[in-house]
Amino acid sequence: MKKIVQILIIVCSGLLLNSCYYDAFPEYEDVIIDDGTDNGGGGDTVISYQDDIVPLWGQCTGCHGGTPPTLSTNSFDNLLNGYVVAGDADASTLYKSLLGTGGVSLMPPGSAWNQTKINLVKDWINQGALNN
Repeated sequence: MKKIVQILIIVCSGLLLNSCYYDAFPEYEDVIIDDGTDNGGGGDTVISYQDDIVPLWGQCTGCHGGTPPTLSTNSFDNLLNGYVVAGDADASTLYKSLLGTGGVSLMPPGSAWNQTKINLVKDWINQGALNN
């Protein structure tokens, strides 16, 4: 009987230890596509400002907390007031800051966003930076 209890304890301990490891979570593509219609911008689908772009700003509000020029006062109007050139991502300060190019500091500082998020912002701008 003692032998069976010891074996059960060893088996249970082994199962417990093997189930307590940490995996790296897969990197999710933060692309949430709207209704699939095209308005002539980048990509085949319309990027929604409210559904796809606004959730990205959650990472920005820690540093850009409310004094101009900020992106946490990242209302649509503020973005189009000097940060975004609708239809031209390459000329937009916002897009340049995500890449750290064109004399604009990399945002967020020290660690660039993954390419999926950057492409999402680029496509939104190239589609005309719609407030949808």
